[in-house]
Amino acid sequence: MGARTHRPSPALLVSLAASTGLLAAVSAATRSRRVPPWERELFALLNHLPAGLTPVLVLIMQLGSYPAVFVAAAAAVVARRIGAAWSLLLAGNLAYWLAVAVKAAVARQRPAALLTDVVLHDTVTGRFGYPSGHVAVATALALVAARSGGVRWRRAAWAMIGLVAVARIHVGAHLPVDVVGGFLVGWLAVCVTRLVLGEVGPQRSVPALRTALRRRGIDVARLTPIHGDARGSQPWQAVTLDGRHLFIKVTGGEQRDADWVYKLYRRARYRHVADEPPYLSARQQSEHETCLTLLAERAGVQVPAVVTTAAMSGGEAVLVQEFIDAAPLHAGVGPVPLAAVRDAWQQVARLHHAGIAHRDLRAANVLVGRDRAYLVDLGFGVDDASAEQRARDVVELMVALSTRVDPASVVAAAVDRLGVAAVADSVPFLQPPVLSRAGRAALRGHPGLLTRLRQDILRRCPGRDRPAAKVVRISRRAVLELLVLGLIVHLLLPQLGEVRTAVRLIVHANPVAVAATLLGSALTYLLSGLVLRLAAANRVPLGEATLVQVAASFANRLAPGSLGGAALSLRYLHQKGLVAADAGTALAVSRAAGVFSVALLLPVLLPFARQPARILTQDATRALPLLLGALAVLLVLAAVLAVPRIRLRGRAAAGQVVTALRELRHRHGLRRLVVASTALTLTYGLCLYLALLASGPVPLAHLPPVLLVCLVGEGVSSAAPTPGGLGATEAALVSGLLLYGVPLDAAVAGTLIYRLATFWLPVPPGYLAFRLLTRRRRL
Repeated sequence: MGARTHRPSPALLVSLAASTGLLAAVSAATRSRRVPPWERELFALLNHLPAGLTPVLVLIMQLGSYPAVFVAAAAAVVARRIGAAWSLLLAGNLAYWLAVAVKAAVARQRPAALLTDVVLHDTVTGRFGYPSGHVAVATALALVAARSGGVRWRRAAWAMIGLVAVARIHVGAHLPVDVVGGFLVGWLAVCVTRLVLGEVGPQRSVPALRTALRRRGIDVARLTPIHGDARGSQPWQAVTLDGRHLFIKVTGGEQRDADWVYKLYRRARYRHVADEPPYLSARQQSEHETCLTLLAERAGVQVPAVVTTAAMSGGEAVLVQEFIDAAPLHAGVGPVPLAAVRDAWQQVARLHHAGIAHRDLRAANVLVGRDRAYLVDLGFGVDDASAEQRARDVVELMVALSTRVDPASVVAAAVDRLGVAAVADSVPFLQPPVLSRAGRAALRGHPGLLTRLRQDILRRCPGRDRPAAKVVRISRRAVLELLVLGLIVHLLLPQLGEVRTAVRLIVHANPVAVAATLLGSALTYLLSGLVLRLAAANRVPLGEATLVQVAASFANRLAPGSLGGAALSLRYLHQKGLVAADAGTALAVSRAAGVFSVALLLPVLLPFARQPARILTQDATRALPLLLGALAVLLVLAAVLAVPRIRLRGRAAAGQVVTALRELRHRHGLRRLVVASTALTLTYGLCLYLALLASGPVPLAHLPPVLLVCLVGEGVSSAAPTPGGLGATEAALVSGLLLYGVPLDAAVAGTLIYRLATFWLPVPPGYLAFRLLTRRRRL
């Protein structure tokens, strides 16, 4: 049994994600239980095949039965393929039982229960048809056998899966989508099996590799796998019987799968990608690298000489080259000799002069000796290279060399060997997305490296500065915005019924009160901007601060409480030049001012809480939710404060806030801050009162109780785990208004109008403000 590694390959992870995603998508689409016309017609075609084929298809169908799992595993044991036996046993059982679980979850019935003209050619048991358990088991066994047996088994494996699928449809057991689901279940089972048991390590390839080399007249005494950043291949070092040292590169089917995925990813994310199409076989990929290596060698580039090529029985391609006794650029310690740096640029100059771009000049592919450099691994290269491809080569090698040598020396050597024009052409591509993963990792260890390289290049090439090229088609920011949009739809779409109800109420409401409510809602953003400006000691303009608060109305719909708006304000203050500590302190001061304003209003408003207190005392069922909510808040606060690290940070933050408040008092800004914060709190309460007035007459005596209810409701909004306190705020406001004797219809209508004015309607302007601030680089 070959050695196994539990580090999954990229191809395995992609297969696992693809099989899981497709199975989930097909299963979700199948739950409708409606048979589309194309599926009905395809089923009728296969179900009514000539009766003479039925005995043969029934016999083939047994290849997907549950006992076939144990028969296949026993056959593998007899053939002394113990590793394959374990894989067959696990994959077959996973496929069978996973199919049973998916059947119970989807609950799609057999064809006889969904169609009228079904002919049953064999006994069919069980109620549910999706997915096909026979096809799932057959797929799992066939894929494991194909991986273990090599190319000659692959055609037979696919034929086996197809015939079992046709047989199950013919006997009337499954619809076409059922067998598709069975294939996906079997595929997923094989992926999980490979993940659990591990991939077969390189030692399994030793006998086959020795045989392939012997056919080429190379007798190997010792084969040693080379571990490192091989990217899509398995490298070996070989020593022949006559003492010759060789480098051997084995490329297989998994590497071809990874090549497909990597190139599709590059085409999706980056602009103007000129990748060669992924090769249909490992041999084609190896022949491409061999051709480019021979062309580079003819051009005088120092590359490992090609000895021969070969093919292994499993379909892997073998490239044999002379072994170069030199260390990769990233593996050395200490500075690289300048002679080697100049020689590296000389090799790149010869390569580009021959019309070839390496396109993978990371540190692992540059071997450095005492005063010489060698370029290896041209598998990703292209001939007839464009100027952009050559410029990207220059950028990648500059970064790789600058991690070991002073950047100024690297640029000087590049200008000396490549010329001013070639080096200057690389300036637009001095950006992280152009680099390989290894190059980006090197940048993290050398911050500011790209800036320094740009400065050194412009010093050597004056007047050649150009803006950065647009190389990214899909940025992380765009993906994040798409995810945020999806989150908005997911969270807010179910609440559209509330919006429609509020809109209908506004249509029939008092127009003057509605206009006053909307005006009050707009005034809250001006006051919020004023509070932020005063908390930051007047270091930000009022207009921008107000625009940030409008944008916060959009950000707060994406995070619990007011976390989205807080993060937005922090980002804005940081962009305005405040250090992180000062920005955090300013935000904390604004929040502290809000708490202080509530403390000032409570003595005035608490006397109006006597009536609801009596009601709650008499009716414990109303008091219980409020008591439980208060208890939950206290427990969470106690748990947070029990953590020593959080307690220490809280004390430090409180000290900074107190210091900032003292400075504001000395500058006579504390009074204005408290007044603005109190006005903001009162404006929210006034908006709620006006919303109630819009739905019907409300006595002026109810204004203080409504202000108190609004304070409680906004507090719930900040503490609730839903965005903007969605759901919890409405419940708190309606409950509080009911306690003060406001009729149910008026309480619900007023709350909905208030939330429409202060929560829903500001979202579109908030999004526009967010985009405007982003475009102005204020966020």
